[in-house]
Amino acid sequence: MQGAIIELVELNRFHHRNGLPTIKFLFREDASIISTDANFFNIINRSIANAAAQKLVSPFSSLILKPGNPQPSGSPQLTPPKNAQGTCSIEESQIANTWVYTFRNQSRSKTEARHRICYFAGGGFRGLPEKEHWTLCSDLSAMLPDYELSLVRYPLIPNSPASTALPHLERFCDALVQQSRRENFRITFFGDSSGGNIAIVLGLYVACQYLENTSRGLCPVEAVMAMCPATDMRNENPDIDLVEVHDPILSRKVIEEVAAGWRAELPASDPRVSPILADLSVFKQAGIKVDGVTAGYDTLTPDAIKFREKLAECGVDGDWLQWEKQMHCFPLLSAFHVHEGTEGKKWIVDVLKKNVDDSQV
Repeated sequence: MQGAIIELVELNRFHHRNGLPTIKFLFREDASIISTDANFFNIINRSIANAAAQKLVSPFSSLILKPGNPQPSGSPQLTPPKNAQGTCSIEESQIANTWVYTFRNQSRSKTEARHRICYFAGGGFRGLPEKEHWTLCSDLSAMLPDYELSLVRYPLIPNSPASTALPHLERFCDALVQQSRRENFRITFFGDSSGGNIAIVLGLYVACQYLENTSRGLCPVEAVMAMCPATDMRNENPDIDLVEVHDPILSRKVIEEVAAGWRAELPASDPRVSPILADLSVFKQAGIKVDGVTAGYDTLTPDAIKFREKLAECGVDGDWLQWEKQMHCFPLLSAFHVHEGTEGKKWIVDVLKKNVDDSQV
């Protein structure tokens, strides 16, 4: 079965490179292939190495999730790990008092990129980017020559909960939008886990701002890419408990603790922290595509699936990958050359390349 999956994925890559229609498909549990009009890919197999990695990770989940020292309020300054930069150099700058780390490839043309990725690394709204985040950003920068990629350091709890962090990030967005109009580029917000929540929420913010005055052309944000995002701080979905027993990293207790810390005095029903409760039709109205990745053994996935389904109901365009039996943010495993991590990263790259081809810039 895995051979059939890879063959179809490779065929779609060939079609994409040659301007041919993409074959859209999903896999059922009975391993049959069904044609579908939805841009949804569901892979059910996993490698032995991946299963072993999950077994190895599970006993250390509490250590992996243990927060570091609390950061001061505002956007914390970072020190990029040198061994995770690959062929890139990293330039540090600030936009609206927000630290931004831009990856530069020496082999790339000096022509300004017409597409920019703002990456928001996960970490439970409280952790700094790990080496795997930097490695992924370096890899994506090398694999996506039409994009300029920057890691954006958003404020963290406990000193910057959503009530203070989001206004800070809205000011960042306002400044970035002004820059995009001056320099004629369009923006993709990309994030994993808590960073996926940030990417979605900021996409909604820019969409709403744009729809107040559409006379200035296209919306500056063209897409959102959400990897295993947190979408609902209420955590009321009963399917969470069904997935939790398989999740080697997260648990209901963990995601409820993280949600409480991030929203602080805001109610869990506030769409600024639970974007599943927002008016998602603004994405369609603003012409913003919403793509994503979800994992079968991830406690956040039940709500992320409902989020994906709500997007579809609202007519929002987007490509989604659901890979069963995978753990939270599995594309980050590409840093360790795990097959599913590498394939997940390649899928993301293919979607982002397709977005450039379809762009009106």
